[in-house]
Amino acid sequence: MADPTPPTPPAQSEDATPVLLEARALSKSYPVPGRKAGDPRELVVLKGIDLVIQRAEMTSIVGQSGVGKSTLLQVLGTLDQPSSGQVLIGGVDVFSLPPARLAAFRNEKIGFVFQFHHLLAEFTAAENAMLPLLIAGDKPKRALEVAAHHLEFVGLKDRMRHKPGELSGGEAQRVAIARALVRTPDIVFADEPTGNLDTRTSDEIHDLLVDLNGRLGTAFVVVTHNVKLAWLLRRHLLLANGVVRELRDDEAPEEFLPKRDAA
Repeated sequence: MADPTPPTPPAQSEDATPVLLEARALSKSYPVPGRKAGDPRELVVLKGIDLVIQRAEMTSIVGQSGVGKSTLLQVLGTLDQPSSGQVLIGGVDVFSLPPARLAAFRNEKIGFVFQFHHLLAEFTAAENAMLPLLIAGDKPKRALEVAAHHLEFVGLKDRMRHKPGELSGGEAQRVAIARALVRTPDIVFADEPTGNLDTRTSDEIHDLLVDLNGRLGTAFVVVTHNVKLAWLLRRHLLLANGVVRELRDDEAPEEFLPKRDAA
């Protein structure tokens, strides 16, 4: 196989909007466990969030544990419904779509990478990576070719026939990244993508995400506690008290600043 070259991002028309994703007054609440019948109290996680993500943008979302970062990511990625508000991706009001159309839209336009790779244990790396293509109706031969191309691009040329149990944690996460990218989505949502990896492997995954963004023009939204990864990305958002605000490097809360080497 030739040296891996990522697929060329689809050309945009001159009047194409730079806005890829827009959240409007996005809220999410859950019933309080154990509440009595008729008790209106709810656990409010997201409070009327307005947010814009540009095409090809790399954004980190940081915040204390339990503030709702994963909830926000799942709602933006259409895996969970908001209590109120809208999410528009490429101008499409995604939650107005019928379930079958929303599932097809998600498979085509959105990729996901989670802390745990969620690979199917009985499938090889190539078979795992080709699943989104098979779901979309591609023929197995083409799906395998595309999956192999992406696995080679993320550095797994010699591991395509290995099953997850035969891969290291970093290799398995690279398979998950290849799987997220095989349909050339507009945006990839990553929830603690290095949270289960050692420092060296985490650094390799960090560099890979940045490289993929530069080569493919895919937008990445990354929830992370890893300050090195968060500040490697171009934009930083802090989720606290149910709302999001933009962070500048010089105003970031101390707990999210990169650690400095002692003098």
